Amino acid sequence: MKKFLSLILSCAMIFSASATVFASEVTNEKDITVNLEDGHSYYDDKLNTNVIAFTINSDGSVNYLTEEEVNSIPSINEAEELTESTPSDIVQNDSKIVTRGYREWYEFDQTGGPYHYKGSLKKVSADLEAPAGGGGIDEEVSYTSSHFFSASVTTNAEKSAIQAGASIGWESSATSSTTYRVNLLPGQTGYIGFYPYYNRVVGDLELHSNWDGIISTKTGVSGYSVKLTDDGEADGLYKFIET
Repeated sequence: MKKFLSLILSCAMIFSASATVFASEVTNEKDITVNLEDGHSYYDDKLNTNVIAFTINSDGSVNYLTEEEVNSIPSINEAEELTESTPSDIVQNDSKIVTRGYREWYEFDQTGGPYHYKGSLKKVSADLEAPAGGGGIDEEVSYTSSHFFSASVTTNAEKSAIQAGASIGWESSATSSTTYRVNLLPGQTGYIGFYPYYNRVVGDLELHSNWDGIISTKTGVSGYSVKLTDDGEADGLYKFIET
């Protein structure tokens, strides 16, 4: 009988501990709710519609931005973003080795930055439509940001040199993936757009050899490293864009 009671007590303690852990995990989840209320909306001349701009704080709370605050963040030229690189481009300096021990390599001399920029708009949600009378919709939002470089930076060795020579911890890619509850007004439709943030560094890219010293220099080249949140996700600006 004593053994039986001891077994029941042990099981109860295990269940209690498991319930405590489960409750802790649920409590730590972020409950992100975007309220599309009057006072947050403004007309976006570039998108030709009303938008609500916001960022997500580290505790999951929503920080709404004014039109002036959004416009104060410098934007990257969309044509420049076409040089975006994929993570597979990241390699160590592939120094050129030829006969008689000749060797070439690149070095990056940073002359400016890091500067904070926002990238171009990415649609990251499905089209949303308010339920009858308005109300909340749960929507998963996901996007992966990747680093990129100015158009004159073409080889893996050049890109690797910029990453190694930058004054910041270089981030090649990161993903933002979160479920939001969007409270829509009656009759309201739209989608969520994301502008990824980047840290830009500027400098000179020098080609060296062990025979000739500096062979050539590309001046004013740029590299754009992905900016992260405190949680290690891709940082950026969100907009609810009315349609």
